[in-house]
Amino acid sequence: MSKTTAAQAARRVLVAAAVLLAPWLALTAGATAAEGAQTTTRIERVPLDLSLFLPCANDGAGEVVHLSGTFMAIYHVTFDEATGFHLTLVEVQQGVSGVGETTGDRYVSSFVNLFNYNQGSGSLPITSTQEVVYRVDGQGPGNESLIRIRNHSALNANGTITVAFDNFSAECLATEP
Repeated sequence: MSKTTAAQAARRVLVAAAVLLAPWLALTAGATAAEGAQTTTRIERVPLDLSLFLPCANDGAGEVVHLSGTFMAIYHVTFDEATGFHLTLVEVQQGVSGVGETTGDRYVSSFVNLFNYNQGSGSLPITSTQEVVYRVDGQGPGNESLIRIRNHSALNANGTITVAFDNFSAECLATEP
């Protein structure tokens, strides 16, 4: 699988989450030190429509699979007493299936995105951690793909990047247990 294609798919999901989250955060004013912490949790159901290249499909030749369905996003946001900002986001696909654009094979997809973001008062320090896991199962043996994306970054109080990494893996799952 092309690293760019999977990364683009993950970014599309994140952009959708950000688009949903931005107006909501604008309505949720941050706490001041005198007010104490403010915490809010919100659940959204979002339509999903994307194409993903699966290297294991089509007898190992790979193919683009068009997936559609819904994902559920759970946002948990806290503005703390020191005016820091903390976000936990969990996204899970619900009823997502698709069709291979070359073979017409049917696929079922499961997806989990775990995202944590913490920002101190005055916008620094910042830590951000994300783990995305896709599993797409197709018809017949050897038609299952597992895609993992993990990233983490941290900026200290001076704005210096102290940690930054992106890990990506894609694998075809065994045809036999």
